[in-house]
Amino acid sequence: MDPATSINGFRFVTEVGTGRFITRVWRRVAAAGEPDSYLGSQPSGAEGGTVIVVAVSGAHRTLPLVYATTDDSDEGVTPPVAPSTASSLEIRVASGDISGPTTWSAPPGYTMRAQASSGVIVSTGVATRQVNSSASSGAQTFGFNRPLLAWHGITLSVPSAEVAPPVEPPPPFTPGVGSALYRYVFSRLMDGAYLGDLDLENVTFDKRILQPGTFSATIPIPSREVGDQVAEIIPRGETVLDRGPGVITCQVYRAGEPWGEYWITAATISRSGRDTPSIQLRGSTLDAYLLHVELQEELGPFEGLDQIDIARELLYHAQGQPYADLGLVLQGGTSGTVRDRTYTADEATYGQRLTELAQVEGGFEWAINIVAGPYGLERHWVWGMPLGTQSPAPHLFSDGPYSGEILSWGEEIDALRGATRWRARGDRISTDASTASTPLISTSAEALAHLAAGWPRIDKTVTHSTVTEMTTLEGYASYWAATAPGALRVDSVTVALGEKPSITMNSLGDAARLHYDNEWHLPHWRTRRIIGIGITPTSKAAGKEVAQLILEGQEAP
Repeated sequence: MDPATSINGFRFVTEVGTGRFITRVWRRVAAAGEPDSYLGSQPSGAEGGTVIVVAVSGAHRTLPLVYATTDDSDEGVTPPVAPSTASSLEIRVASGDISGPTTWSAPPGYTMRAQASSGVIVSTGVATRQVNSSASSGAQTFGFNRPLLAWHGITLSVPSAEVAPPVEPPPPFTPGVGSALYRYVFSRLMDGAYLGDLDLENVTFDKRILQPGTFSATIPIPSREVGDQVAEIIPRGETVLDRGPGVITCQVYRAGEPWGEYWITAATISRSGRDTPSIQLRGSTLDAYLLHVELQEELGPFEGLDQIDIARELLYHAQGQPYADLGLVLQGGTSGTVRDRTYTADEATYGQRLTELAQVEGGFEWAINIVAGPYGLERHWVWGMPLGTQSPAPHLFSDGPYSGEILSWGEEIDALRGATRWRARGDRISTDASTASTPLISTSAEALAHLAAGWPRIDKTVTHSTVTEMTTLEGYASYWAATAPGALRVDSVTVALGEKPSITMNSLGDAARLHYDNEWHLPHWRTRRIIGIGITPTSKAAGKEVAQLILEGQEAP
């Protein structure tokens, strides 16, 4: 079809190539009563061609399509493109001048949608994936089964349509110190469908770096009417499949601001004596969900790729799996540290692989933050080296003889949670089938300062059963020797929250400035990183709204 014309309502978008091998992209907004087929034509003398129609639903009607093309680049490579919105459908097109039957395979994390060939003249393949980030997704490479005479790569980014705004949270509330207004909104995990609000008691929820946070609460059932309301979210019978533990989340609002979203995974309904029934809920932060989706096909190899790009590839691949898309908005940027990784199809989960990738020398920290977007709550995957704001310390708390926000504090020192010599164990390696295989083990990384100060040798070996590269194992050993040498010291403080606290559940990694002056501590300031935050709202059992801050320290495996 001539780019200057519009046939059947299709309008020309772009083309790549010259002479006998040209690939063109056309676009049409579909309407009711679409025809069964569309008429097109090729220039006189054309030897053959392919046509693939990609039908896209839920596209934005006004924002522009974003695209990029390459001509005779590295075979199989499609170019990077920066989406115009934080949510888009990415379409990757592979087109080759061929010398025989050609079969395409999608880039990692993409779904192959169609492929077509015209004899031994030209072959085209199309793959897609949903992208929830405004960062460039980088170049992606198709696989193919024979050499190509020429190559075109095209990447298209179709912005997603706006979604309806959610039900507005209650207006801001101005409580005094130690009290706050909380709202608990229940929705479905995968599509965000609103199910209802519930009044909860005995609520506690927390969040930690590189560990799933937890949620617990009690739902009192004082009457049949309340029971009917709760049954819309926690069904009474097992035949209702579209709600209940495993399907739902609880979104926590404090004074109208989102403070977290928790995947509800368990509910215990019970009655004690002549009391009215109640339901005990248990849940976890959304990063726990990634620990329950297995990587069941090979991903990679990634060679000399930035570790954050590898992390994003893991997340893209996870969200490209059927029934596993959390709609994560992925933070852009790179760390400057490159890795080599190949992930095999085994029983490991995406969350496990992400944590292993992060916990290596020169690694990073990551979390899933819940933020208010223009069209509802957004789930943002964020990373840092390390996470949080370190200086100046944005959160100030004091403990004095007569007053202060610090209600209680504790310091734990445990020499057996750390070590002074660390090794990492990998996969079993054997080149001779007649002999028993032995696991690959790194050399020992030592906590030299501790040993020089008189510490004894205390050995620990961490296991990464699928790693086959010695350099990767050495990196794990070095990471733990630097992160958990000697005795691990974990400080914790419980503080009262005021009307507008500086701290939120998205403050993980921030620095806290603490002033101590009591019978044990001489008056001094200390600065500690916040690696965990636990909240207990005001309730009948707890007269104050408090936050427990876990400071510094490191959980060693």
